[in-house]
Amino acid sequence: MRRSPDPLCGFGGARGFVFPRCRSALHQKARYCPLCGSLLAGTRVSGRVRGRCGDCGFVAFMNPASASLGVVLNEAGEVLLIRRAIEPFLGAWSLPAGYQEIDESPEEAVRREVFEEGGVDCVVEGLLDLLFIPDDPRKPGNVAVFLCRATGGEPRPGSEESQAGFFPLSRLPDNIGFDNAERILNRLQGATGFAQRLSQLSRTLDERT
Repeated sequence: MRRSPDPLCGFGGARGFVFPRCRSALHQKARYCPLCGSLLAGTRVSGRVRGRCGDCGFVAFMNPASASLGVVLNEAGEVLLIRRAIEPFLGAWSLPAGYQEIDESPEEAVRREVFEEGGVDCVVEGLLDLLFIPDDPRKPGNVAVFLCRATGGEPRPGSEESQAGFFPLSRLPDNIGFDNAERILNRLQGATGFAQRLSQLSRTLDERT
């Protein structure tokens, strides 16, 4: 297979356009134009090699997905976690999160995902962080991390979860997937900027209750 000089992508013959260093199944299997069905060929477009259709000119721009994640706190200051019943991270605990639909805002996405995965209604209190996740096995993504306040419902697992519940930040489960502990949960504690942001938003939350 011929290799592109671009370090992130390549292309070759009957296999079509592929991304050797990308773990995303979608990126690995992009071969044909979605508009006319012709084979995509590696062509330099806007500074890097991309899959381009030689017949209709369509360019397959492979962009990160948009996702939302909820750090949902109840009145006791406990955080909502769900236990996954599917891969990736089957059996691991994680914060409720999911991909944004085409017709919803990031805030709408996180409220929907929290209810679908954990059975809890919530309101969004503020944005804690925006994370770029390049190594998700499904596709790279930009994840908006929101602080949310639980307003109703009871923790219950969704169709792709086996358990859901609130946990004190000081007594979290050991098996936490998606690097949620390192990227988010550990940063909620201690004298860090992230923890200070949580404290500020939590005070605002208390003033409203």
